[in-house]
Amino acid sequence: MDNEEMNEGVTIGDVFRVLKRKIWWILGAAVLFTASMILLLEFLVNPLLATYSMEFRLIFPSEGNSTYPDGSPFFYQDIISRDSLAAAKNSDNAFSSIDIEKMNKNGHIAIEAETETVNDVKVYTGRYTITVQGAYFRGEDQAADFIRAVAGLPVTDIKNRAKEVNYALDEKAFESAPFEERLLLLAQEKESLLSVYENWIEVFSETYTVQFTDAEGNRVARRLKDFHDSVAALFGESVKLELENELEFGGYYWTGNGADLNDYLTQLENEYIRNRDEIDQLAVAQTNGSARIVELISRNNNIAYWVGFDYDEETDTVTRNGNGTLTAENVEKYAARLKEEFDQLNKEADELINVVSAIYARGMTVRFDKQTVTSSGDVNTIVGAIGSLIGGLIIAGAIAYAVETNRKKKEKTRESDRAEEETAGEDKQ
Repeated sequence: MDNEEMNEGVTIGDVFRVLKRKIWWILGAAVLFTASMILLLEFLVNPLLATYSMEFRLIFPSEGNSTYPDGSPFFYQDIISRDSLAAAKNSDNAFSSIDIEKMNKNGHIAIEAETETVNDVKVYTGRYTITVQGAYFRGEDQAADFIRAVAGLPVTDIKNRAKEVNYALDEKAFESAPFEERLLLLAQEKESLLSVYENWIEVFSETYTVQFTDAEGNRVARRLKDFHDSVAALFGESVKLELENELEFGGYYWTGNGADLNDYLTQLENEYIRNRDEIDQLAVAQTNGSARIVELISRNNNIAYWVGFDYDEETDTVTRNGNGTLTAENVEKYAARLKEEFDQLNKEADELINVVSAIYARGMTVRFDKQTVTSSGDVNTIVGAIGSLIGGLIIAGAIAYAVETNRKKKEKTRESDRAEEETAGEDKQ
């Protein structure tokens, strides 16, 4: 019984002798298995398991002020909005297979903003990280290209918005306003344009040179100070004071191209007569109304000068003499002078669009820490290869040993059968 068990037993030496005889077959099978597993990891398993991320920084021309050119706030979450993902996908045919609807719906794309604490206040640094699930991409290269496309969209959007900001006065609103309001609007427009230039000068410097091609195709290269001074020279204090004095002395009244000017003149004439009556009443009453009397006399002198009439005390009536300043012709001329100032300022407002657009075209950009994605959650290819090779050797060795053992068993069976046949033959004889 013991001898039989020993004959049936297997020693380590027996195993190694079998493996040694099949070593090249085992090595070949293990290499083939390893190669298959590497391909499987690279193109199937890892893309399903991996997440890809890229860090980047949005550089605004006005450092520390992440806003759109019109001043509205910039929200970094919009970078991965559904519309942004759709725009990124449509930017390149290579992205046509990416299911952005599913990606957006399942939250398989995310963005994080880096912050720092300044004087106990948390502020954004302008650095962001976009992370995507690898299952949506053919590999790391496509994921990197897509993230770059998504991160670059705000740059394109902001540059385009810079071209659309309107710094000009609205012509319809300007020409429908009374003359006093027009003077105020012109002053405000000038200050607004100067303020924009002063903000950019604070960011850069007076000597910062802006270059662009204007609507006529001319190449422009001027310092910010030059653009600022061009605005400062318009609607100066002397011009403003002159127009204010002319408006006061001329009594100009804008009624819409002079359509109702005669009605206004009649109103002034009636006011003149009322004022005369009040003056007489105050004089007869002998009250402390001297200041009021002076006010009314001054007002009536202006009315008489503006309308141009002679007053008949006996009949208490006025007769126009045609020498007044408040005529349709004078009103039109004054309106035309204001329109000239309006046109000059609006021309500078159009120039400001070119300036700001050029600043954003040059200074608005996205910068990546590196041009490749950082992969996580997947199996390292080298580790996978080593594990596959070891596993392949074990599996191939086991198979080789099983095959060899099975072959030997079959040979023993055949030998035993032949021996039995020979024994049976001898017994018959």
